[in-house]
Amino acid sequence: MEQEIREYALEIGFDDVGFTTADPFPQLTEALVERKEGYSWISDGLLQLAHVADPKFVLPSACSIVVLIYDYYKQAYPQEFEGRIGKAYQSRLYPGKKRLFGSRLRLIREFLESKGMEVGVRPAMAERQAAVRAGLGNFGCNTFIYSPGRGSYIGIAAMAVSGEFEPTTAKKEHSCPDDCHRCIDACPTGALYAPYKMDPLRCIAFNSYGAGNFPGAPEDIPPEMRVKMGGWIYGCDHCQDACPHNQARLKQKLVPDAFLQEMVPRFDLPLLLNMDDQYFLNTVQQLMYGYIWEKKFIQRNAAIALGNSGDDAAVGPLSRALQDHQDLVRKYSAWALGRIGGGKSRAALEKALAGESEDAVTAEIRAALEIC
Repeated sequence: MEQEIREYALEIGFDDVGFTTADPFPQLTEALVERKEGYSWISDGLLQLAHVADPKFVLPSACSIVVLIYDYYKQAYPQEFEGRIGKAYQSRLYPGKKRLFGSRLRLIREFLESKGMEVGVRPAMAERQAAVRAGLGNFGCNTFIYSPGRGSYIGIAAMAVSGEFEPTTAKKEHSCPDDCHRCIDACPTGALYAPYKMDPLRCIAFNSYGAGNFPGAPEDIPPEMRVKMGGWIYGCDHCQDACPHNQARLKQKLVPDAFLQEMVPRFDLPLLLNMDDQYFLNTVQQLMYGYIWEKKFIQRNAAIALGNSGDDAAVGPLSRALQDHQDLVRKYSAWALGRIGGGKSRAALEKALAGESEDAVTAEIRAALEIC
């Protein structure tokens, strides 16, 4: 049965398969307790990781976990998206039924069910921990899983099943040298504050899609974080791209991803900032769908990126965004204008201040005027 599952998974596009027991992951539970302040939003809220450290919470009849690896660095990523959109998100590893990756997940689940097994995946699985225990890789210093020959550019899917399988044995072990801290040094926000430890609340990727959007997550992105986000609008690759174990992958000569090439001319920060619903549905959600279902969060991120660009040409689009019906968009556009500064920014802010009625936006405009 293990061989049948493996062959089918490889046939539909996965790159490796492993099996492990459905025993709990006590180290995950301990880590969540130890770092409760940074992880309370996910351990007790959205994904209930405090509970799903035990796979039987996901599936009471679970006997095993099937773990699937997908290598997402098979085609070249456009230079235009570097520093804007994380590679994993450009790869569209989304679970939706109308998405290719989501279709793979559906097919493997249906295959397992056709063999008489119950399958559980929600609310979440401890995917990285399951991958390690299934012998498919090991944790890197940056908290990502490294798969032999693939580095950390992998997607992981884990499914709790009622079938009982022989656990797979560990492959060649990845290890980070004790004296290598390149990922920590590359993290501009200090989210990676020690080897194998990360504070998600300081992570650029988390702030790009979690702040204000995930239940229990902070509503606001602090001004000091906004500055360090640079031009990122969805995800971040700093710690992975800095890793010596990933350099061979980064230097590959690959065929361009045709879909991404199609998207490049349609991707524009001013358009993102002032987009209409049609642009959001037909362009943005084709590329940046995973965690964001409201366009205001992408608009917020575009405002931050434009502010950090320091480009006077961004003043016009940002000034227009000060009239947006969403308080969030007006608030971050005001911050961005203050970041750019200059007479035109000041004039736009003063005009907006005269007609603004929302206290949080008014406060942001006043703060921006102080530094203009």
